[in-house]
Amino acid sequence: MLFLTGYWNGTWLGGYEWGPNKVEQLPSGFSTVIPVIGSWHYHSTFMTYGMVFLQGEAILMYRLFRHERKIFSKFLHGLFHLFTLIFCIFGLIAIEQHKNNGGDKHMFTSHSWLGVSVMTAFILQYIAGFVSFGFPKVSPSVRAWYLPVHRAVGMIIFGVSCAQALMGYMDQTWMSFAFESPAFKNCYGTLNCHGGEGLVLNFNVMVLVLYAITVVYLASSKKYIRQKTIDEEQH
Repeated sequence: MLFLTGYWNGTWLGGYEWGPNKVEQLPSGFSTVIPVIGSWHYHSTFMTYGMVFLQGEAILMYRLFRHERKIFSKFLHGLFHLFTLIFCIFGLIAIEQHKNNGGDKHMFTSHSWLGVSVMTAFILQYIAGFVSFGFPKVSPSVRAWYLPVHRAVGMIIFGVSCAQALMGYMDQTWMSFAFESPAFKNCYGTLNCHGGEGLVLNFNVMVLVLYAITVVYLASSKKYIRQKTIDEEQH
């Protein structure tokens, strides 16, 4: 998933570009604007790496290190969620830059509405988790009550994040098919795009779904529940 996401975004439709539109001076004295259209590739990559992969790995820290001390798993759980937040911030900056470069409107699609909603929920969940478990400021009874809520909300946020990524890919596929790339429109229907663009995109979506399924399975299966260490059992 990580490889296909980076490869697809970096290879087609302009590849990775960052920054505002460039102004070039012509020999005649006039200037022309060179559009920078590749910022959305950073948005796609950062959001997939952050809200899907890093968030998924953060959820699995209590499964991957289920025989280690709890403080170790807890630290990695919080750290990977922090990395997720950092990636998302840069992803939002990238899509804002892209829309500003193109003179496009902001916040008019269901993808953007749902994206802001899930980002807000993620930040609130991170704060609540930090206060409750990372640097506890609530009573043990409140922590015991909140733990299953925290787990359930975390899985919901992850599921919606994966759906968001899929919506983003489908939105971009539709825009490329309808407006931006006549060559893509002509070849996507037969999966005969030069270099396999359509195949890479489709396989990327498939492996993203597969990754999401594995995270949900490993996080929910009792077989992989974290085991108490000897020290924890003695205390």
